[in-house]
Amino acid sequence: MGQRADLLDQSGRQEPTFAAVQIETLEQPSPVALAVGLDDGVPLTRGGHDLDNYLFPVVRTLGPERFAAVFSRKHHASSSTIAIAIGPAVPVDSAADWRGEPPLSVRTEVSASSMAWKAAIHEACRAARPALPPGVPVELHLRFEVSARRNWSTLWKPAIDALGPLLGSPDPERPYRPHDDRIVSLALHRALDESLGHDVVITAWWRAV
Repeated sequence: MGQRADLLDQSGRQEPTFAAVQIETLEQPSPVALAVGLDDGVPLTRGGHDLDNYLFPVVRTLGPERFAAVFSRKHHASSSTIAIAIGPAVPVDSAADWRGEPPLSVRTEVSASSMAWKAAIHEACRAARPALPPGVPVELHLRFEVSARRNWSTLWKPAIDALGPLLGSPDPERPYRPHDDRIVSLALHRALDESLGHDVVITAWWRAV
């Protein structure tokens, strides 16, 4: 059963308030879903409306440690909404759906704030030889295997920025500025593994929608 609250604006970039969400009732990591409503005249796949930029301030405000999975989509609507489920998230591996074996999996062993971290993901993505038609809307699922000490939400943006071979990069000289506004549906999963220490294992699935 979820609890819902309207977001304050469609931009998603203001610090939202969540008076209607009883966040203190969450006793275990739960899933949260954000539906971003954009005006009818706003393109869904260009113009910089990146879903991770909408999600990050929401989860930062609520506390990233509270969530084992976060979901977002954008569509044409007059308002944006958030839903928080009271209960555990379904592990990504247990879902019987289109994903199957992940086309991308990489373990990073350097600082996530370094260019080498992005480069490792970029190379793994290139090696996966993603085959998506240019410009089509994309559904993307990412799983982050981390230790509990990690603020996993800070990994979202640099990981997505490294997916240029999948999403396309308008400027070859800036490979970490991909067309991530093509992502119209985004699922981010956290899996805890204390044996990883500071390392991160990133697994990705995608499809055209």
